[in-house]
Amino acid sequence: MRRPPLLAAVTVVAALALPACSVLPGTDGYLEGVGRIPGGDFESIVALPEGVAVDFPELAGDPLGRNAEGTRLLMIGDSILASTSSRYGDEMCGTLTQLGWDVALEAEAGSFVNFGQKVLRNRFDEGWDAVVVFLGTNYDGNAANYETRLRDVVETVWPLPVLLLTTGTFRAEQREVNDVIWAVRDSYDHVTVLDWSRILEAGGLLSDDGVHLNRNGRRVIASAIARAVQFAPTDQPGTCLDARFRDDSKVKDAMPTDEEVAGGEPTDPTVAPDAPAPETTVP
Repeated sequence: MRRPPLLAAVTVVAALALPACSVLPGTDGYLEGVGRIPGGDFESIVALPEGVAVDFPELAGDPLGRNAEGTRLLMIGDSILASTSSRYGDEMCGTLTQLGWDVALEAEAGSFVNFGQKVLRNRFDEGWDAVVVFLGTNYDGNAANYETRLRDVVETVWPLPVLLLTTGTFRAEQREVNDVIWAVRDSYDHVTVLDWSRILEAGGLLSDDGVHLNRNGRRVIASAIARAVQFAPTDQPGTCLDARFRDDSKVKDAMPTDEEVAGGEPTDPTVAPDAPAPETTVP
């Protein structure tokens, strides 16, 4: 299975105490007298949490903004992406809108890969220009089923550019998930992979359960995805679009508390991971 090389990895350390994962105040992605900052070099405009160093591996494929014809970005995920949504700290939309994207983040805790098909049945006809998918944290061990459903998602949105994220390898079965993701990447020209599992090797980004993101992790994943989608094809800031899927009740205590979002310590450090359960048939 093809893997992206580490040759173009970039180490980033936030030098200033700026709002995490945000464009520097006053720039709006522009430099006076220059216009929009070209290329994909986000070192000068996207800030990571202070003191956090991350190696961002080279993308396997093109940044989404290079091939998108418009600004509407549909994001589909489980508790990992849901924890960055507007109902918590809003790290994801707050970052990507500054790159010009109009973002709909459809993510719910406890979701399996069939959730991607469900979201597309409900929202795909609204018209989108690019898609991000992070589904695989919840996995029932059936690699063939996972691959069939993921390929269906990718083929449904063709020819829109798609970004897939690998999952953390918090258990051995997650390597099967990631192998499928790389196989799908090798099959479709419109698919790009961001190797999130490699980014997690930096450490310090997960909560005590070893699965979900802590505050730094939520900021870093927003920054990582910003690098992977890059600028939308527009000269205007984007907007956060309404989400239809907002139910995180399937997994108890998996999502950030108000205190965590505000920057404090979790009130209950024992956070349950997404519970593996048999995947149901898509109705």
